[in-house]
Amino acid sequence: MGRSDAEQEDVVLHPFMRRFALGGLAVGLGLTAVAGCAGKPEAKPVWAGSTQGLATSAAPASAASGAPAPGGTSTASGAPNAAKAAPSSSASTAKITYTFPVVGKSSYARTHHDYPASDVMTACGHRFVAVTGGVVLAVAKKDTWTAKKNDGATRGGLSVSILGDDGVRYYGSHLSAVADGIEPGVRVRTGQDLGTTGETGDASACHLHFGISPPCAKQGDWWNQRGTLYPWPYLDSWRKDGQKSPVAAVKAWQEKNGCPKKATVDG
Repeated sequence: MGRSDAEQEDVVLHPFMRRFALGGLAVGLGLTAVAGCAGKPEAKPVWAGSTQGLATSAAPASAASGAPAPGGTSTASGAPNAAKAAPSSSASTAKITYTFPVVGKSSYARTHHDYPASDVMTACGHRFVAVTGGVVLAVAKKDTWTAKKNDGATRGGLSVSILGDDGVRYYGSHLSAVADGIEPGVRVRTGQDLGTTGETGDASACHLHFGISPPCAKQGDWWNQRGTLYPWPYLDSWRKDGQKSPVAAVKAWQEKNGCPKKATVDG
């Protein structure tokens, strides 16, 4: 995907980027981030909270007393310990909100190698947070990637994916640690800690690989989970406290492509 001169001016180059062309311009991060956990397909997603003209549906209901805090501790507002999400018999009208996935100084480009995603360059140990409220889908807490095998399912190292209340799957990988209490089925709120940034898996520098995709199989489909459309338009909005929603774009992508059953690029 090419960039205009204006887009190139928006890209903040990170000192850890490994490849440089003559003249000092970065030509690529050369980082791959993919991870997934085996699982079975589940129900179709609920598309909710769109500000882009979609007909909306009810989002999963939040816990009555608030959202869980990482590590099983209460927040200043009295939020309860992390708990498994419970089914709700009534439709929720909770507003969908978004936030930037990394707390701390960071930068990202408007391109990515091989497939759509964003590498958010940042120091190791920064907070990776839920970009919206939802339920944890998959968690990888052990780095099993090896260069010799180079298995796509483990390239992301430590990782977390969530199903947002908007019906979109969000994924972050190469973490140095997963936050306490983050397990599949746990409900999280916008801005809740999911882990800390790192360089596990197939990574050569500290950063967060961030992917947006339809839920599809929810677990195990690492080739979808790693990203199906570019996150940067939403990152641009969220880092300025905007609320641009990816719902319409993700829904359109799925209507066109379905849910691929295998990787189409190795990446």
